Amino acid sequence: MLALVGTSASAASLNISGDINTSNGGTGSAFAGGLEYVFDGGNTGTLSITLTNTTSASIGGYLTGFVFNIDSADAGASATLFSTTDADFLDTGAESASPFGMFDAGAAIGANWTGGGNPAGGIAVGITESFQFTITASDAGSLDSMSFVGLDGSDFAVRFRGLNDGGSDKLLTTIPTPGTGALALLGLGVASRRRR
Repeated sequence: MLALVGTSASAASLNISGDINTSNGGTGSAFAGGLEYVFDGGNTGTLSITLTNTTSASIGGYLTGFVFNIDSADAGASATLFSTTDADFLDTGAESASPFGMFDAGAAIGANWTGGGNPAGGIAVGITESFQFTITASDAGSLDSMSFVGLDGSDFAVRFRGLNDGGSDKLLTTIPTPGTGALALLGLGVASRRRR
């Protein structure tokens, strides 16, 4: 059963979120989203990311950028943004996302984690946008969705600017853990499959 759980996790999309518990500024900014990695063959794969600004309207603000690392054995692994539903977001390439440090890739307004112009070009409260990256790595076939967030979520960070009070915030990712109910259902599915 544990082997099946591992296989399902690598093939499925991964839900992520961030809130005051992962915040650098403690403003109440929040987001939710998902990642899905698909190996395309050879040394490439496609990483699809959706992000929703779930901040309360009373706090306001815009999600203006995000960055991530690529957990690859290939030191030259890279990501290139090739599609987005928000044209204000540009490929950052490697980015210093203070205070969290250097990241391998990402997208932000004007390709700039720190600034990038008017924050109103970002993702407003209640809005969802999508992004797709081509991942190039010699071990692209062994990567999965977790390879871009890290086991503790510290490999994926999100930036907010233009809050109602004029402030900004930076959040790391949290990864929801499946409850015992989900594992029990998985066990029932395995039992059902064996009976067939």
